Amino acid sequence: MIKDIPKNMFEELSRLVTNHTGLYFPEKKWDTLSKGLISVIKDLDTDIYQLFQNLHASPSQEVVNALTTRLTIGETYFFRDKNFFQILQDHILRGIINHPKRDAKKIILWSAGCATGEEPYSIAILIDQMRPVLKDWDITIIGSDINPVALNKAQKGIYSNWSFRGTPEKIIQQYFTQTGNSFKITPHIRQKVQFHQLNLMGDNYPACLNFYETMDVILCRNVLMYFNDQDRNNVLKKLSKSLINNGWLITGPAESGFVNLPEFTPVRFSNALYHRKGPPRIVIEQVNTIKKNRQGQYTRPIVPAHAGRRLSDKKYARQINNKRVSRPPEKPKYDMYQEALNDYDRGAYSHSVKKLLDIVSQGQNNNNTFLMKTESMILLAKSYANIGDLDQAKIWCEKAIESEKLNPEIYYLLSTIFQSAGNIDDSVKSLKQSIYLNPEFIMAHFTLGMLLFQKRMPAESRKSMRNALLLLELTDADEILPYSEGMTAGRLAETIKSMKIS
Repeated sequence: MIKDIPKNMFEELSRLVTNHTGLYFPEKKWDTLSKGLISVIKDLDTDIYQLFQNLHASPSQEVVNALTTRLTIGETYFFRDKNFFQILQDHILRGIINHPKRDAKKIILWSAGCATGEEPYSIAILIDQMRPVLKDWDITIIGSDINPVALNKAQKGIYSNWSFRGTPEKIIQQYFTQTGNSFKITPHIRQKVQFHQLNLMGDNYPACLNFYETMDVILCRNVLMYFNDQDRNNVLKKLSKSLINNGWLITGPAESGFVNLPEFTPVRFSNALYHRKGPPRIVIEQVNTIKKNRQGQYTRPIVPAHAGRRLSDKKYARQINNKRVSRPPEKPKYDMYQEALNDYDRGAYSHSVKKLLDIVSQGQNNNNTFLMKTESMILLAKSYANIGDLDQAKIWCEKAIESEKLNPEIYYLLSTIFQSAGNIDDSVKSLKQSIYLNPEFIMAHFTLGMLLFQKRMPAESRKSMRNALLLLELTDADEILPYSEGMTAGRLAETIKSMKIS
């Protein structure tokens, strides 16, 4: 918290920030607000009292931009949540292709709250990968954000390693040009996305976006959490008006419960919940006759995700237009991966391995599996590790690294495999590589500190633990840490302090 500021003044500051930006900071988030305001003061070369007076009057656009720049989190990366992108490919886009909502072959996608642009560019890359089925379609991709600094970076299209921690290596090589430690997106992908500054609390979305048609898909992931209940519902109403009938609203995993407007129908996919504008579909849509495309692959008929049951191979044969379909559609790789994940979660590791090997083997000659291929290798490594086959676990983990060389989480997984095998030296090397790729990886710092302590290297161990503590101080105490098996940041900080290593 900013020192010597009375509570009532901070309450008023929080209210003023909400009034001018729409960003909501309840008392439990005042620490985050305080840190952001300290940065704003430095940026504007002012003090908290002058800023307070400025907000009470009519703040300039410079002040508002400074607030939005420092108080929004631009934490994103290419293909964040691959499960969503697989659903977008297999279900949403193919659903639009098979059941067009317009007279013209046109699809419009809007990334609302796109930060530095990785999300809309990921969509553009996915569309480019789907060229065989979208070659005659007019695709529009829009990215918007309240943060002008983030948008400036998005428009330049230049990124560091950190933006590629979930991106397959072949995608980086195909769509980016590397110069030193920077990667510039190729012009033909850059030209597919248009960017605009937009505050979702504003009233005139079409004018701000310079676009007046309704959208087929709106992505508003990890944005609604910034608003209070009233403002959130107002934003959702405006997003609904911007969607075509039967269009899709995609929110973050923790935000689906916010969408309670009657015009939206929740649609459950494996491990995900999104919303479609329109009433629930009571009757399963007609299944199209299966045809082969030019590559000789069977095109999959679209069945609503909320149909409630899968169509088994035996039951699939049915009368359609007086023709009998006897061959079931090829199961989407996303569904196969989810089944393998379900097997893993219930401890059926051998069943998981069998399904995952099938995905990986089919993916060798199939571009449409690029999203889940690395995820399948990672899950294979975990499954083999749980079976006790550490050699195979290591092999598949290293294959995953070959596929995504900039993903720090895979190096962390490899370190745990080495550790289970009693190979502490290689475990330490993998942890250092993970930290190199993500210097803010708290569990990697902590685990490295533990291993260095085990190797009787107290000075190095203390350094790692101090790094972990410094990062924990910047993290909400109640936040669950990735790869911590459910431990909160506060709990880990207490653990480190009690160990008296740091």
